[in-house]
Amino acid sequence: MSKPRRKMLVSVLAVGCLLAGGILSNVPVANAASMQANQKPGQRIGQQDQKPGRRLGQQNQKPGQRVGQQVQHQSLFQFHIISQVASILGVDEQTIIGKLQAGNTLVEIAESYGVNESTLLSDLEARLGDAIDDAVTAGTITEAQAIEMESQLTERLAQLVEGTSNSSLSVPTNFYATVESSSEIYLDWDSVSDATAYYIYRATSSFGTYTKVDTVTTTSYTDDDLSDNTTYYYKVKAVNSSGTSDYSSAVHATTSDESDELSVPDDLTATVKSSSEIYLDWDSVSDATAYYIYRATSSFGTYAKVDTVTTTSYTDDDLSDDTTYYYKVKAVNSSGTSNYSPAVHATTED
Repeated sequence: MSKPRRKMLVSVLAVGCLLAGGILSNVPVANAASMQANQKPGQRIGQQDQKPGRRLGQQNQKPGQRVGQQVQHQSLFQFHIISQVASILGVDEQTIIGKLQAGNTLVEIAESYGVNESTLLSDLEARLGDAIDDAVTAGTITEAQAIEMESQLTERLAQLVEGTSNSSLSVPTNFYATVESSSEIYLDWDSVSDATAYYIYRATSSFGTYTKVDTVTTTSYTDDDLSDNTTYYYKVKAVNSSGTSDYSSAVHATTSDESDELSVPDDLTATVKSSSEIYLDWDSVSDATAYYIYRATSSFGTYAKVDTVTTTSYTDDDLSDDTTYYYKVKAVNSSGTSNYSPAVHATTED
């Protein structure tokens, strides 16, 4: 069970909260701010309403309970998380709490100090993993319990640092991953009511650590700059100002082998036909069974797939007059797609 992790001082209170389920509970970190609300002068965070003669964490404790098992354990565990984040960022806990009260998530706070989410999660996971190991060494929990805790550690920490899990947001459904090339995988899913954005997570094994790779406001995403002949796993969360949904189910796809990749379509040209039509044509690609047509309204804009054809020409119609459109094409077969062709553009007539 023992792992080579960086050692740290872990209080009895922190370990108690781990055992009481704090790390396995879906509790808003922002609620830590409420711990300050009734705090009296000279008290530490978490000491409010503490009865004389009792240690921190023992208030309202029922007979037979360990320290940290009473109703307060979740808030006290959150104090521990805030303490660790403050340590990682090199600031005091009050600074973190103040930013949480202002509506920031722990991820946003960390990024404001130049620490990205992946680094924050990795550091927190190592520190809390040490606490679990210490609990096993002390005989407080079994190795089986420790393994179960650690199996959920990354996901629960991600929920804590990203903000409240919002049960009113549905989980994204009909989530699919499609190989586009040796370096690209295309993802799409159904829209979630009241979602304003979506978090994209990726892992390189089905039971690996899912790292947030991007945030989008659409219901599709192309993950690029990937390694060829490699399997990637994905999950998505819906997001709004109240928090996030739970994770979607995982999907996966394997990028194509670069040596088997289709050639890029050559000699793509765009010709204006009228105020609402632009005609595209290009050279045939060996082994291609179809071609994807992509369009943007600026040279550095997002190229959206507008159609799939089996010929080497295409007329894009129903366009706005006196407007410049940019195009790229990909060759397609059952093994995947080529890379994008060079972009071309044309301006419809006035």
